Amino acid sequence: MSEGRFSELRDGLLKAGISRRNVRRAVLEVEDHFHQLLEAASARGLDEKSARAHAFEALGTNRLLIERYAARPELRAWPNRWPALWFTLVPLGSYLAVSAAAMAVLVATVSLMSAHLHQTHIPSGVTLFMALAVRVIFLGLLPALIAAVFAVLAHRRRIALRWPVAGILLLSALASLINVEFTLTGGASPGQIGAGIGVSTGSLLSQSVRALMVAGAALTPLWIAMRRYKRTRAALR
Repeated sequence: MSEGRFSELRDGLLKAGISRRNVRRAVLEVEDHFHQLLEAASARGLDEKSARAHAFEALGTNRLLIERYAARPELRAWPNRWPALWFTLVPLGSYLAVSAAAMAVLVATVSLMSAHLHQTHIPSGVTLFMALAVRVIFLGLLPALIAAVFAVLAHRRRIALRWPVAGILLLSALASLINVEFTLTGGASPGQIGAGIGVSTGSLLSQSVRALMVAGAALTPLWIAMRRYKRTRAALR
């Protein structure tokens, strides 16, 4: 019973916007106080069941405890204060920043290798494979990973589901609009890299499919985390 009570208290504090570090501290404080009340009740000769009931009554309801902690602004986490910003716009900015940094590294690497590539023959199959790999990484794996990380973080903080889902959909849509071209060859033209963004009527179908694939890949970890959370809650009851 006590484990379920404190688990519900932990969830309630997270939903109230308390940071995870302060939630752990608050739950430990409440648990310690509960055990003190329990020992005091047992010392008065109450049986275990009566002592626990008395301790819980003296402790106060979870709702009251949550209200007390939530009334202290210094305990609240920044993402919980502005979830619409943290879980929709911040993932977009993170994706663009990481993509730009990775692209800069790629350009620098090709530039450093240019002298060697002028004297190297690269099979066309290798060129096509590398071009496909870069597109998959930049337009598929990277946005899905960033969206999934923010979505799971939102779940851990018990943020309303609409915000991480909105962030996943926005990031997936943005990634579907971006075009990345990478061509690595030997000889006179050792490498070309390009990126662009735009919509054309001829590619709407392929862009929609890409957006759905990225969204599905990002939503999967969130779905798994939610299932584990529900199973854990059910086991404690």
